[in-house]
Amino acid sequence: MDNQERKKRFDNYISTKALEGYTVVDKNSENLTAVLKKEGEKVNHTLHGIITLVTCGGWGLVWLILHLRAKKDSRIRVSIDDSGNLVEEEVKN
Repeated sequence: MDNQERKKRFDNYISTKALEGYTVVDKNSENLTAVLKKEGEKVNHTLHGIITLVTCGGWGLVWLILHLRAKKDSRIRVSIDDSGNLVEEEVKN
């Protein structure tokens, strides 16, 4: 696979990830590597705290479940090798 085809495949993959909610943190067009970030889901703790107080603690269980199920921020490194294979790996913060 020549360099032009690899670059096109790499750019298409980055575009697909952008549609999934990722943003480009760093991109190296020469080496065809990029770091992408996706924001985690945020829980409005103020709102849930008020609702919990108004319901005398009844909403607390729902709040706890929402908090535990909320996704954290994630970062991935995407690269493409000389054969045209895409490699995606999770980056630890």
